[in-house]
Amino acid sequence: MWVTLEHRDTRAIAHYTGLLIVGVGLTMLIPLATAVSLKEWGPALDYLMSIGLTCAAGMGLVMLAPPNTPLNRANALIVTALAWLAASIFAALPLAFSGNYGSYLDALFDAMSGLTTSGLTVVQDLDHLAMSHNMWRHFTHLIGGQGIVVAAVSVAIGLRGGAMSLYIAEGRDEKILPNVMHTTRFIWFVTAVYVVIGTFVLTMVNLNIGMEPVRSSLHAFWATIATYDTGGFGPQSMNALYYHSAVFEFVTVILMIGGTLNFNLHADIWGGDKTELFRNIEARAWCTNVVLLIIFSTIGLAATKAFSTMPEILRKGVYHIFSANTGTGHQTLYAAQWARDYGGLAMGAVILAMAFGGMASSTAGGIKALRLGVIVKGVIWRVRESLAPPSAVISQRFHHLEDRNLTDTMLNSALMIFSLYMLSYITGGLIGAAYGYPIGDALFESVSAAANVGLSTGITGPAMPTGLKIVYILQMWAGRLEFIALLAMFASVAISLRRGIAKRRLT
Repeated sequence: MWVTLEHRDTRAIAHYTGLLIVGVGLTMLIPLATAVSLKEWGPALDYLMSIGLTCAAGMGLVMLAPPNTPLNRANALIVTALAWLAASIFAALPLAFSGNYGSYLDALFDAMSGLTTSGLTVVQDLDHLAMSHNMWRHFTHLIGGQGIVVAAVSVAIGLRGGAMSLYIAEGRDEKILPNVMHTTRFIWFVTAVYVVIGTFVLTMVNLNIGMEPVRSSLHAFWATIATYDTGGFGPQSMNALYYHSAVFEFVTVILMIGGTLNFNLHADIWGGDKTELFRNIEARAWCTNVVLLIIFSTIGLAATKAFSTMPEILRKGVYHIFSANTGTGHQTLYAAQWARDYGGLAMGAVILAMAFGGMASSTAGGIKALRLGVIVKGVIWRVRESLAPPSAVISQRFHHLEDRNLTDTMLNSALMIFSLYMLSYITGGLIGAAYGYPIGDALFESVSAAANVGLSTGITGPAMPTGLKIVYILQMWAGRLEFIALLAMFASVAISLRRGIAKRRLT
């Protein structure tokens, strides 16, 4: 039965969306402090104006309903979908004021890309972007990687009435700890540990390659955030290639793996139960994906003869498969090299790695290894059923945090999300081809956007057609929310409008 939006529902949705917008405004204090400390007075003014506009708009919506207003699951889905769009709209303000974007739409593109941890960018003259604006671009990865709702709930900004509904609506249906507040704070604790260690190690790497101390630490902090939160932004236009360091690549691969691990696995490992890594269907499916795709990539790169030695082939192949599969999007290639040097089997392996994605309840995007594992188990289940006598009852078991029996509901859910992602990948690829881009490049870029990866063959840029920018914004938005929240929002609004029109006709 469809749920229509009543007046009280609309006010509750506005109230919680407003709270999340205020949260985005308050996080802009970080780049403001960066601008002031580095004496970037122009950008400091950009953030002062943006904070004022964002907090004013958010508080206006908050006042439409009293604190702790109850929020049902249907409305939570709508709030979640709206919050990611609204957060991007306001996060784009300081970027638009910076002068490094051709239009507000371009700034919105980067804001959506940052919050959804996609990493695609249309910024102009990135190499000379103000430090404070780079801080904000990367900080959006930190907010979006854990989830806007997780960020808000963990600091208790007034979401108590709908915290659990919003947490589930954001695509995190597994509670790590019994209390949702404790769960979100555990997620941030794990993140903080990775960020602190990663920043320290990469600072040492940057100092070793000749960077001065302040720049070394800032680049290290940004690279750690972008890598652990599987985002992919970089402070330089050459991305990870800028550092020309095998040690940098090794450290970032470790951070990629940390970012793509299910937070429940983090909890088990930190709690001393390391056996879950070997029994868990998701961990096994993810490892299988990575190993097979690295083999395909290595064979493909060897066939192209673009790289002369096996160590070089493995370095390029392993790094980009991990970057693609975890949804990080760091690359040590120039955009034109994808088609020229990677082409064929190796490029196909990277596309599949992006499409499949990392683990559920992590910072990664894509279809997710858990769903792939469930689908494979489902195929085995159906084959066993077809071979069994009619009277036999065949069950299929798997282990994910606990021993479970595969059900039709689980299998259908996995197949539905798989189908929606594939539809988005193909549709975006066809639209890109319609704009005149080669179909292989267009499919690569579409998968990168919808799976929130950020690798690019060069299509994404300031000169990209406006229509394609909008398509990729929608793909990044829908892919981060795994479609359901977005579809629920559109369906509720459409049905409510239709019934409203019908009522007016009757009167």
